[in-house]
Amino acid sequence: MLQHLIDQDEGLRMVPADRNELTTAVGRLNEELQGLPGEADPARTRVLTRWIGIGQMCLGHHEEARRNLRRSLDLAAALGNTRAVVATGLNLADAHRYAGDVQGADALYRGALNTARSQHPELVDFALQHTGKHLMERGDLADAHTHLQEALRLRIAKGDTDLVESTQAALDRVELLIGQAAASAADGAVPPPVARPVDLMAPVPHHGQEPSTGPWGVPERKAMP
Repeated sequence: MLQHLIDQDEGLRMVPADRNELTTAVGRLNEELQGLPGEADPARTRVLTRWIGIGQMCLGHHEEARRNLRRSLDLAAALGNTRAVVATGLNLADAHRYAGDVQGADALYRGALNTARSQHPELVDFALQHTGKHLMERGDLADAHTHLQEALRLRIAKGDTDLVESTQAALDRVELLIGQAAASAADGAVPPPVARPVDLMAPVPHHGQEPSTGPWGVPERKAMP
């Protein structure tokens, strides 16, 4: 829906590929949302609010992003769509992380990972990837490395080259940061602050449905999440 308008920066965070075009596209989704007849179509409302939230997150509109993603998450729960609960929970966690709310993000990542492990093992690698990047940003490099290594093992088992490359890129960054921290410690210097990373994307969902390729509303491709 918006995947062609979202890119990653060097820190592995989602950013607009074209800010004006993404702003226009989010505006069109908002128009569709406002045109829906009340709560008559909660499934479509869930999809729209999720994509609007992802777009707003990339544009740096943190409050709007969190509001829309929270609404989408609540609708997913009400509809009993546990796959969407995991995926949108990760999107909402990303939105809190981008806004600087580390504690809120941490709770959401942990919840999504626990739900994936207990109900949707096919989504565990995605939850590990997002949680690992969160841990990297907050400076928990050893824990981030552990999460990403587990994600890599799962993705190798899946045989999806793009997902493997995505996780390997995140692992490479964590290992670089670990090396920098070790070098600083050896020199007796204070380690530099951890640089901040990017995320995700997916094909246009059918009415009220989620795409199968990227459970996160922005399906993964080579450089994504």
